[in-house]
Amino acid sequence: MRAYEFLSEAKLTPGELFVPKHLDWRPAAFLEKLKNRTPFVDALGPEANEYVPAKGEYKRLKPIIDAAVQSRLKDSNAKVPSIVLNTEDGQSIPLSSLEKADLQTAKGMTTTSVNVQPIGIGIAADKVDKTVSSQDEVKKAIDSNKAIMGANLHQVITGNKILDQAGELGKAIKKAVSDIVAGQVPDISGYDEKTQKVIAIDAGEYLGILQMIHGVAEFPKREQFLNFLGSTDLNNLLVIFPGSQNSQLQDSYGVQNVKTGHTIMISSKGGVGKTAAGAAPALSGLKILENKLKRVKAGGAVSFIKLMQETKTALQPFAAMNFLHRHAPDVVPKLYQNVLPFTDDDISIIAANMKGQAKLPAKYNKIIKSRTIKARASAGGILAYCTIKDFVDTFNSQQPIKDFRSTVLEILDENFVQIFSRVVRGKLTAKVLWPGKIDGTVMLWTKAEAAAPSAAGLSFKVID
Repeated sequence: MRAYEFLSEAKLTPGELFVPKHLDWRPAAFLEKLKNRTPFVDALGPEANEYVPAKGEYKRLKPIIDAAVQSRLKDSNAKVPSIVLNTEDGQSIPLSSLEKADLQTAKGMTTTSVNVQPIGIGIAADKVDKTVSSQDEVKKAIDSNKAIMGANLHQVITGNKILDQAGELGKAIKKAVSDIVAGQVPDISGYDEKTQKVIAIDAGEYLGILQMIHGVAEFPKREQFLNFLGSTDLNNLLVIFPGSQNSQLQDSYGVQNVKTGHTIMISSKGGVGKTAAGAAPALSGLKILENKLKRVKAGGAVSFIKLMQETKTALQPFAAMNFLHRHAPDVVPKLYQNVLPFTDDDISIIAANMKGQAKLPAKYNKIIKSRTIKARASAGGILAYCTIKDFVDTFNSQQPIKDFRSTVLEILDENFVQIFSRVVRGKLTAKVLWPGKIDGTVMLWTKAEAAAPSAAGLSFKVID
C-alpha cells in the first residue's frame, strides 16, 4: 500500500494575507519582508523565481496593510485591497502569484504571536519541494529522525520550547495534552473563543492524532483499524508532519511499518461546533487510479475530475458549468440557460477581461449582478466567482454526477484517515472517520475570490 503524490503550493491571495485567524502575524510578516527587502517566491523548491521588493515598497504598502487589518478586525468580512508588489527589477507582481508558505518563517510566525501548527513549533519534517513524491518525503523524514513515535508524541509536545513562548495559548495546549494522556477529553471552556479556535484548528493537527493514539477520540471503528494495521495499539505509529504547507490532501503521514512502507494519510480538520469540517483539500490533489483511467465514462466522476485537473484555475468555473450543461442540462441554474455553453471565444474574452484587456458582452450582466461583491474585481473575475459558486451549490444539492462520492472515496481508499478536532460545549473533542469509502460524505467546495480568480481551485470535503 502506498500514499499518493499530491504536493502543490498555496498562493498568497489578498484574502489569505488578511484571513481573520492569522491577522495577528501574517500581515506583520509580510511587512517585515518588505522592510528588509527579502525576496518573495512564486513556488516552493529550486525552480522558484525570486522577487525582491523595490525600495520604498514598505513605506508605500504599510498604510494599506494597516488599514486592511483594522477593517477586518472590526468586520471579518470586510473587503480587502488588491495589492501588487513592485520589484527592484521593474516588475509588478500580484500577490496571487506569490507563495503563501514563504511567510511561514520562524521570524514571520512569531512577529506578534506564535504559530502553534506543527510547522510553527518545529515538530514538522524538513521542507521539500513540490516535485518530491510522498514516499520520498516520508523516507527523508524517517532518515533524518523527524518521524515521531506515537507513544512519544505527548512528550514531544509538552517539552516543546516554542509553545512556552505562546503564553496562555501554549499553557492551554500543554494542559490539553495532559488531559488526553490521562484519558480525558480536554476542557478548554475557560479560554476565549479565539483561543479555542486556534487550539482546535492549528494545534488540532497534532492534538487530534494524540487523542486517536490514546483512545480519547470518538473512533467507532478503532478495532477494525488496528486489525487493518496489524497492531494492538497505535504506540508504534510513526507520525510525520510535512515540512511544507503545500500538501493538498493530508496534514500528516502515519507510518505503521517502516520496512514495508505502509503509509496512511491523516487529514486533521478543526473548528468550533459539532459540524465543523475545516478547510477543503484541492480536487487537483486526487490521483486517479490506473484502473479508473482505463474506463473513463463521459459525464462520470473521473471525466469531471480530469477536466478540472487539466483546466487552469481561473477557467474552471466555465469548464465546470459547461460539463453540467452537456451531461445534466436539467439541473443547470436558470440564470445560465441562455448563455451556455461558454465557447472557446467566450472564455478567451473572459480571460482577457480578467487582465483588463477586453469588455464582457452584456449577456453576462444578470449573472454578474446576482451576487454582492465587496472586493474590487474585474467583471470577468466576478463572473468566474458567481459561476463557480452557483455550480457548487447546484452540484451539492442535485448530485448530478452519480458516482462522484464513490469515486473520490475509492481514490482515498483505506489509507486515508479523517480526524475532526472540534470544540463542543467547551470540550476539545476528536472524531475519527475511517474508512472514508464507507462512512464519508463528499461535497464540492470553493474558496474562490472575485478579486483573485486564479488563486483557488475547486476543492472537496469529506464530512461525517
